[in-house]
Amino acid sequence: MAVKKWVIYWQMKSDRQFQQEKRQNRIFAVLFLIMAVYYGYRLFALTPWYDELYTYYCFISKGPVYAAIHWPLPNNHVGYSVLSACLNALGNSYIGLRGVSYICALANLGLIYTIAKRYLNSWMPLCTVILYCSMNLVNQMAVQGRGYTLGISCFLAAWLCMIHICEKDKCAKWIYITYVLALILGLYAVSSNVYWVIPLCLAGGSYLLIKAIWEGKEENSFFLKGASGRKLIKLIAASLIAALGTVFLYVTIWVAIGSNLLIKDETSSFYGMGHIQMILKSPFAAIGRGMQYMLDTPYIQSEDRAGFLGRFLEWIVTLSGYFYQSLACLVLAVWIVGLLFLACKIIKQLKKKEDRNLLLYLILLTGILFIPICLMIQCKRPYYRVFTYVGVLLALLLGVLFQNVTTLIGKRATDKKITNFVAAVLLGLTVIFGVKCFFFSGYNGQYGINEYEIQDALSHGNIEKWENFCVTDCNQEYLLYFLYGIRCENREIKGSDLVLLDKRMTESDFDEMVWEFYHYYDTIPWDYIEQNMSKTYENENYILYTRNQ
Repeated sequence: MAVKKWVIYWQMKSDRQFQQEKRQNRIFAVLFLIMAVYYGYRLFALTPWYDELYTYYCFISKGPVYAAIHWPLPNNHVGYSVLSACLNALGNSYIGLRGVSYICALANLGLIYTIAKRYLNSWMPLCTVILYCSMNLVNQMAVQGRGYTLGISCFLAAWLCMIHICEKDKCAKWIYITYVLALILGLYAVSSNVYWVIPLCLAGGSYLLIKAIWEGKEENSFFLKGASGRKLIKLIAASLIAALGTVFLYVTIWVAIGSNLLIKDETSSFYGMGHIQMILKSPFAAIGRGMQYMLDTPYIQSEDRAGFLGRFLEWIVTLSGYFYQSLACLVLAVWIVGLLFLACKIIKQLKKKEDRNLLLYLILLTGILFIPICLMIQCKRPYYRVFTYVGVLLALLLGVLFQNVTTLIGKRATDKKITNFVAAVLLGLTVIFGVKCFFFSGYNGQYGINEYEIQDALSHGNIEKWENFCVTDCNQEYLLYFLYGIRCENREIKGSDLVLLDKRMTESDFDEMVWEFYHYYDTIPWDYIEQNMSKTYENENYILYTRNQ
């Protein structure tokens, strides 16, 4: 009779868990649809800013092959440009530029939810997803025509593969293949993704090494002979294959860059040769020259060590604020408390030889600690957007802390329903916080005011009516092509049908150097404009002139 009661109890408990999971999945589906509409709106409503326009004009618009082998500046996200160039064949410039990011932004929600469900219970997986998509830096990068969101997708895909490799008894070959491809694409999309690739590999390797040592002691055998030891060898092999694959892709870029530089260098013995001829004659010379060019033009420069610690601490605080505006100190406190909590959890589990959630704790701890350690050694402070992926670590860390709070309260409460109540309250607060972020924190402004106002001015120019265009700065040049498909490199104002001037160009006493400008007051033929053109439209920063009929 007692056994029958226990069976009924566990069956009822299982049914309750199933029903709660079903409700949670439905809520996630609603959230997913809302974000699909929201990201879709941002995809088309926000004017691209300079980095996006440069990427589209110089790489995406010229096709996947061109994008794959050209890298005149380290600012080009090669892998992203290649994939986007394929989407650009659909004929819509917005989809071509941002379509890959849009798909990845939505995929990331599903991937984070899947990972969170693996380790967290109750409403915590849903809280984790809401906390992630509510981050300002994540929101700003979500559908931009850059490789950061794609990099996060690769990170999460590799993480899921790591879970299968490390925590499942059997792992299919396609999991290892997916893991390798995720690492390669991540590094090919944005080279600075090395900041998450290395910690992920280290965490997975550490987990399997610990398990292998435990198994070796239990079986009194060499630690690599056990199941975890064999997995560790396979993981190391897969990581090395990914490294070699990445090097191969970058070698193709170095060959293309190097051959182009050598055949144009009058002092080179290859001057005047064709690309193919030069590469066939001396491929290693091309590779060496391309590699040298890349190393000589780093996108992120090293800094002086004097006073770096102070600047770096300031950088950390600012980065923390980029996730949740005006909450930099709170986020910093979460990092500190979270790291101490993770360290204690890992030490406790190592003592007890427990592996429950150990992989999650190792990935979070390694991923967070790797950044300050690596940057302090490198003496660099990269652009904040490079670390958009840290939003994943922060969201999951918050999810872990939330769950432990609910568990702690549940243990002290006499009624077990208290745990679910606390989890529901945390979910409600998370939803309120997310709504506040999206609607009251300035998350939805334009990326760049100049680009937005150029688009606004051009929309009043009756573009289809004119034939002779000129561009007075590079933003106009890129936007004219992005919006209207007009690739214009003419900078001669005389004879043009339409001229758009930054108001600073109209000030005779303006003498600051603006790198985007092709013209200043002294280079503008004012007599021609006064006699042949009329002011058609003016906004805060730009004046549009069109030729008189």
